[in-house]
Amino acid sequence: MEGDLQSDPQLVAAALVNGVVNDLLYQSQFELPHYPEWVDLAVIATGLGTLRSGIAFVKKTGLHWDSTQWGAAPRPFLNIPSLAYANAMAAWVRSDSAPSWASDLNSEIKRPMRVALKYLNKTKDSFFQISTASQAITSIDQTDWWKRSRNAMPSTQVIALGRLIGDADLPSDQESSLVQSLRSNNRAIVLHSIAAAERMRVDSDVVADELRSLVNDRDDEVRAKSLCAVTSLGKLDDSTIQSTDEMLDSHFKHNVFAAIYALSTLDSIPEFIMPSVQRAFMRALKSCDYEFVGLFAAAYNHWFDDPRSRVETFLQDSPELMPIAIDAIEGAPKETVAIG
Repeated sequence: MEGDLQSDPQLVAAALVNGVVNDLLYQSQFELPHYPEWVDLAVIATGLGTLRSGIAFVKKTGLHWDSTQWGAAPRPFLNIPSLAYANAMAAWVRSDSAPSWASDLNSEIKRPMRVALKYLNKTKDSFFQISTASQAITSIDQTDWWKRSRNAMPSTQVIALGRLIGDADLPSDQESSLVQSLRSNNRAIVLHSIAAAERMRVDSDVVADELRSLVNDRDDEVRAKSLCAVTSLGKLDDSTIQSTDEMLDSHFKHNVFAAIYALSTLDSIPEFIMPSVQRAFMRALKSCDYEFVGLFAAAYNHWFDDPRSRVETFLQDSPELMPIAIDAIEGAPKETVAIG
């Protein structure tokens, strides 16, 4: 420990703070106290975050991470933008518009933190309000959540969209409200609207049309998220299937996942898409990305009566990759499992 302390005293001190706050969460029976992001937030909220904010564990978020499904797949730690915003929140809830401790923050954190704090002071755009902090989120009924989903404050809309529960056949006013959210200029609102439509299994041609249009959005996460939703809702059409061709060649991993997930639900795919499928499959094999290799293998088993011969044909110039692909093909389930 002494050697570690001398070599990186800041990291050791931050680790001790982290452990103390994590223990506090456990003693307080806090929900999901083992989530590293929760611990990072709690460290900052308790006023002990300056040391932690100077350590970058995560330079960028994972390429295949769905921001609307945080509870199912949280990130390992707060990244730099999230650290900046959390520090801004810590100052804002204390009504401190110019915290003296901000000057001690890492330069990567300091500037976006001050921008976020200025935004919060100007708009008060946060679902969390000290005056209403005692209200249990479970006490808010669905009528109120739908009303809040139309709130002018983006943070309130995002939280409300995540709490919506409804039948597949939405009343016209709720359908209109959801469509309006899908058309928002705010990226977070759009993503959570897509998630709400998928979660509620909305059966609406109007909503389906909006989701299909978002498959061609400029934002990669919106494209991937909307394609997964369209697929899950059984609303794929020829135009959407055509969009998967470009997405398979994307460097954004979530796009490739969404494309192969959508195509794997079909009994067969157009031949013009096969070159893109093969290139994406080849990239997965070369990078030893076994999760994706498995997805492609399952799709091949679903599409073809003799998937092995198809793989052997397109890998004839890459014999070193053949064993991996064949093992995956022979070990993959014959039917794909819907991702719910």
